[in-house]
Amino acid sequence: MDIGIVHPELIYPRGAEKQVCKLSYYLNKMGHDVTIYTFEKKENCVFNSLLENIEIISLNEKWISGPLYSYNLVRWHGLIKKLSKKIKEHDILNAHNHPAQWISKYTDIPTVWTCNEPYQHNISSYIKKMYSVHSLIDRKLTRSTKLILSLSNRIKELIKMRYPDKKVNISYSGADLDHEVKHITNDYFDAIFVGPIQPQKRPFDIIKAFSLIGENIENVRLHFVGNTTSFVSKKMKNEMIKYAAKNDIETIFYGSVPNDKLYELYNIADISLFVCEAEPWGIFPLETILGGIPTIISDQCGIKDILPEDNPVVETGNITQLADKIMEIKDNYHEYKNRTVKTSKMVSKKYSWEAYSRRMENILKQCS
Repeated sequence: MDIGIVHPELIYPRGAEKQVCKLSYYLNKMGHDVTIYTFEKKENCVFNSLLENIEIISLNEKWISGPLYSYNLVRWHGLIKKLSKKIKEHDILNAHNHPAQWISKYTDIPTVWTCNEPYQHNISSYIKKMYSVHSLIDRKLTRSTKLILSLSNRIKELIKMRYPDKKVNISYSGADLDHEVKHITNDYFDAIFVGPIQPQKRPFDIIKAFSLIGENIENVRLHFVGNTTSFVSKKMKNEMIKYAAKNDIETIFYGSVPNDKLYELYNIADISLFVCEAEPWGIFPLETILGGIPTIISDQCGIKDILPEDNPVVETGNITQLADKIMEIKDNYHEYKNRTVKTSKMVSKKYSWEAYSRRMENILKQCS
């Protein structure tokens, strides 16, 4: 097949961008011609090694220009129309993050939209009223998509609410490890979180949970890998630092790190924590599960759909339950580690990036 993939930007070292680049790499490896279309690409994109055989067509236009939502909305529509004129002949288009699916309005090529999450689905009802015009325009521009793909059951329900007339299937996503996790022992109990330092990811819950059990676990170190994303998230990070200091919890913030540094942290991690809200999938917790690191997720994390029932899951926002689960794992560590290793074999077989790309290959063939 000749496949066009549309994604708004290739800038950030995030899950959506990793998903696009891994999919492109494996589809090309399977013998398909792949072209990525985007508004903006960072020259030294962290995923460049996956894109060596992929043609990239970029408008070299800013993905986001200023804080005004309405202005960006108008820009995106203009950029999609401009990008549509660069679309070559393909058997199928696979759109990814919003507003990539709008490309279907301006081409006759069948378009499958991988909707990681409906845009602005987690904002307040008051603000949603402000976005009602956008919702109407969005539905109109999305109408020509042939199929919408969701990463989890919860996100599928949100998509059906937003686009009630569209067919929605679940494709799940993928994850794999670039290096073996070595499990280096030391005198610390090391906990790791990877993701944006923002309220939706709930990293503050981790510090609060450890503050409840600090007397029961010696030499705790909390490792937070990820950048802040806004004024609100910077404020939250400062509050996290103060709270950790007040409760005498050693906490290290790294920002964005190279892959080698990330694996150094995986090597020493005793536990992985990802207790976010409204998370479509969860590449980071799958990576730590693949590495045999006991991993706690929230009940709003998309990968809950694919994991066995005995995987550690806590109610989103329940600090006491999180603290109790951390203690349970600490007190029964070998049992939980063995469970994690068993789960990792299933994840490796069914939800690797190659397995995800095989699923996508079949879906795209059926829709072309």
